[in-house]
Amino acid sequence: MAQRERYGDLPTEQRNPRLRHLDTRSELELVETIHEQDQEALAAVGRAGVAVAGLVRLAVRALGGGGRLVYVGAGTSGRLAALDAAECPPTFGVRPSRVVAVIAGGRRALHRAVEGAEDSRPDGAEALRRLRVGPLDLVCGVSASGVTPFVLGGLAEARRRGCATALVTCGPEAPARRLADAVVALDVGAEAVAGSTRMKAGLATKAVLHTLTTAAMIRLGRVHDNLMVDLRPTSRKLRRRAIRIVAELTGLGVGPSARLLARADDSPKLAAVMHHRGVDLRGARALLRRSGGHLRPLLEEDPREP
Repeated sequence: MAQRERYGDLPTEQRNPRLRHLDTRSELELVETIHEQDQEALAAVGRAGVAVAGLVRLAVRALGGGGRLVYVGAGTSGRLAALDAAECPPTFGVRPSRVVAVIAGGRRALHRAVEGAEDSRPDGAEALRRLRVGPLDLVCGVSASGVTPFVLGGLAEARRRGCATALVTCGPEAPARRLADAVVALDVGAEAVAGSTRMKAGLATKAVLHTLTTAAMIRLGRVHDNLMVDLRPTSRKLRRRAIRIVAELTGLGVGPSARLLARADDSPKLAAVMHHRGVDLRGARALLRRSGGHLRPLLEEDPREP
């Protein structure tokens, strides 16, 4: 059966029989209805917890081994992937090249729909070739339907190049599953507005993506306790947050914490090591390299021990 003939059978295209008179509801009823539907989407993420954890392990292996996490998506799915990738550098201090999003239609598709861009499987493959993905990388397709040609092309090219591959989808029987080593299939049910996957499918996808990168970064040592110790203070708000983190980790006041942060190349993690281990910036960096970037062993060790 031709792919275009299957679209009407996709779970993401079905109508919710409970909401056939949606347009007759009041404003408050609409808000309550959409909220109820959102709870179903998040419940689907909870049911997929084991699969998400498996995806986290693949991401940790890729990022911890010098590779990249590369998202490939289209439309809402691609924009959500781009959002997640964009937020990793300021939050976790990783280089922008480590978590990357490829979206059908390129950068202009981040702001407006680029009609037909998602329908080209060769374009998906070409996008991955331009990134020169390889065996160290994890390529994660993000597709609500699971049949998006751009994503299928990207995953096929990634597999051909020896990458680990994954898929986040709301199509339990998605054809893209055969191209993925790990699959997170979210059974969110029909959308409140039939086919509008920016709603439940989008919410569930967003939850999976930020869970994936946050959990992976925690496992890689870029969070201590629940503090983002590798954040880069690129704004006034983030600088104040960084100073508070240093104060929390060292017990110093705001002023001394700000001065220590400045000596630590604006890194709360390095500042904490410098304070607790009595070393300069170069020494703190050396200690962190030895600990694999994890702060806890450097705070818990007795610095008097050899």
